[in-house]
Amino acid sequence: MRTISHYIDVAGAATLFLALLVIANPVFATTEGEIASQKVIIDADMGQMNDDAVALILAANSGMADILGLTIVAGNTWVEEGTAYALRQLEIFGFEDIPVLMGAGEPLMGSRRDYLSAFETIYGNSEYLGSYSRQRPESIQNIEEEPYGGYADLQPSSEHAVDFIVRQVLENPNEVTLFVLGPPTNIALAVKKNPEIVPLIKRVIYMGGAIDIPGNTTPAAEFNWWYDPEATKISLRTPFNEQLVVPNDIAERVFFTKAEHDRIISAEDTPITELYKAITETYWQENPDGRSFVWDAIVAAVFLKPEIATQIEERYIDIDTNSGINYGRSTGYHESRRRSFGDGIGFPAGTQRVKILFDIDREAFWDLYIELFTAPLE
Repeated sequence: MRTISHYIDVAGAATLFLALLVIANPVFATTEGEIASQKVIIDADMGQMNDDAVALILAANSGMADILGLTIVAGNTWVEEGTAYALRQLEIFGFEDIPVLMGAGEPLMGSRRDYLSAFETIYGNSEYLGSYSRQRPESIQNIEEEPYGGYADLQPSSEHAVDFIVRQVLENPNEVTLFVLGPPTNIALAVKKNPEIVPLIKRVIYMGGAIDIPGNTTPAAEFNWWYDPEATKISLRTPFNEQLVVPNDIAERVFFTKAEHDRIISAEDTPITELYKAITETYWQENPDGRSFVWDAIVAAVFLKPEIATQIEERYIDIDTNSGINYGRSTGYHESRRRSFGDGIGFPAGTQRVKILFDIDREAFWDLYIELFTAPLE
């Protein structure tokens, strides 16, 4: 039986009524052989050759991840847009065996788009609004910016993303890693609908949050977690076996430049690099000194090659869901004389102890990124 308004109806615009320890060791104590057998669900707010797409490419081309499915959530794009882009890119890349499943079409508390101007007066101006910058499309075949080369012949699964996550975890207990590359709405709905899956999820790796730096959407908040703070709070407060956060603190210190672009375009052409060139070549011709962030690609990289992580802190973490200027702000609580990691005493009730990535080996990261991005496709 489906509940919670069918997980925020993907077809309509329904509204839910509703550490400090720094280490240089691998993020997770797994060998390459173990990684090779790991099952992954990529939960993403997909765009065209954006950071979500690159994370998918790195994982799919690595040969070290069994991608069970690509679940789509609203965030950078509306769920209809993200689904259309995911299907088309899988078709172009030859990854047609990866199922695409539509998930939550809006945040848990409903879209803020229609009153965003008033919202910004309270919460602070937002430079980047993701899907809120345009109307939600009626279907995956009628989005504002058509996928490169036209709409895909591939179709999404009829199964809802939340049901898929639950089913895969139950069928593969203690084997599934969740890449949470957008707002954690699908994850929050899954653990609320079927809480029995929580101890069966191997680990959760998020791209989100601004822990010790200002936000990038409001002065307080990073975009993914600002888009759905309520879902983020639910997910972060769920006692998963492992939680790793890749925040903007590191994501905004890793820059894609023309040097990386040149390494990609000098490699032998593949469907991936050809699409990359078609979408980006003009930008780099006009902006040779430009640079951009890679966000979600870091999630895939530290999963595939844990030794890339060079600085991790353990903290208890929470997110502000109260109306006010701090709406969506993430806070990582250090251990102190009044707060002990050993017994968890002194931290806000319900918060969980997680790992937060603060630095990586840039050279190793880019070598892995370029190698997998340009790898010949089978």
